[in-house]
Amino acid sequence: MTQYFCQKTKPYRMKTLIVTVLLLGAIHFSGVSQTQKTSMSLKDWEEDLTYLQKKIKKQFKTFIPEVKEKFDTGIKALKRQLPELKSYEVSCEMMRLLALLKDGHTELNIGQKEVGFHRLPLNLYFFENELYIVAAHQKFAKLIGGKITHIGKYTTQEAFEKLKQNMSHDNSVEFLHAGPGYMTLTELLHYLKITENTQKMALKITLPVGKAVSQTFDGLDYNTYIQGPWTNYFREYKTQTPLYLSKQRTYYWHRYLADKKTMYFNWRRINNQKRKPSIKRYINKLFKEIDAVRPDKLVIDLRLNNGGNYNLSRPMITAIRARAWLNQPGKIWVITGRTTFSAATMACVFLKNETAATVVGEPGRTHPNKSDNNEVMRLPNSNFLIEYTTRIKKHLPQHPDWDRVPVDVTIPPRFNDYKQGKDTALEYILSKQLK
Repeated sequence: MTQYFCQKTKPYRMKTLIVTVLLLGAIHFSGVSQTQKTSMSLKDWEEDLTYLQKKIKKQFKTFIPEVKEKFDTGIKALKRQLPELKSYEVSCEMMRLLALLKDGHTELNIGQKEVGFHRLPLNLYFFENELYIVAAHQKFAKLIGGKITHIGKYTTQEAFEKLKQNMSHDNSVEFLHAGPGYMTLTELLHYLKITENTQKMALKITLPVGKAVSQTFDGLDYNTYIQGPWTNYFREYKTQTPLYLSKQRTYYWHRYLADKKTMYFNWRRINNQKRKPSIKRYINKLFKEIDAVRPDKLVIDLRLNNGGNYNLSRPMITAIRARAWLNQPGKIWVITGRTTFSAATMACVFLKNETAATVVGEPGRTHPNKSDNNEVMRLPNSNFLIEYTTRIKKHLPQHPDWDRVPVDVTIPPRFNDYKQGKDTALEYILSKQLK
């Protein structure tokens, strides 16, 4: 079967308010920061918690009564505990309280300097419920491709289960997406009593050759973590990188796969990119090319799309619907994955509802009937940034019980495919014969 690759891999850089776990380079966090008070007093923390509580209660419109009670009770309890807590423990408690809301758009920005978390020089990813090292600082390159079996005194799965209580989420897909990144945060795992030190972490790893090793890592501050230098599986094992992982910093791009008569469109962000054509202009250009080559298939890849403004996806829907020859079963394909979030999920909803699209891959991590808009608050003393939902809209009211948009064909990532540079989802689409 033909495989499609890019020729060069670059570290993935992304500014976002949540942890983003990727398959190539470092986990990048928001670089937004301001000066925090040198030492937070008890009063400072109390003021911040009161501000957070009032803001959430005013803006968060989906409070279920029992959730509201848990949140209010939790804030009161945290205020009582403040004299006994270190700063990182307050941060962890805030994460836990926000996770009670079960809203993927409402969370603490754990990457900002003010929060002060340290992290391991590793990038991890779940393949079939097993946790692998897919990238690392160069000095730990020999560990890439290894499977982590234990974290501290717990098995990886046990540690993962303990971690979930601190993760804001719409559905369980978020745990798979963000969990590997959270599992590298040394203070968080110490707070959860998974590890014994706030800035060190011991792992047991089964190397690709089958040898089991133990390794203790120092947690790194954000700047040291980012600087690396980083390397990844494809570089170390000289494996060609799958096409969908190319052009890491480009929000939208396409390639015509002439031998398969397929137009492949990779969509990373539903935002207009600076110094690039707007999405609307780019889609106009794309469909001029589509009209010229008349492909058998159009593939819209949303696997690594973290959201944006879903209204900007409308030109894509309009363009497809205007072409009856293209808008037919078996010709329009959408790939989603565990990173697909927010506006990208809404784009998938539009494509499912309004075109003949078939969706393959993994479900995304957004509830289709929850957040429609979100903003960011800054706590007055700590300067912590917290993203929170401000508006709710039911995009799929006919499916009130759905907590995700299901796929038509499930194709989860598997490590055996990954290490060969295979893109199983795209290969599946290319193999399908038109009826």
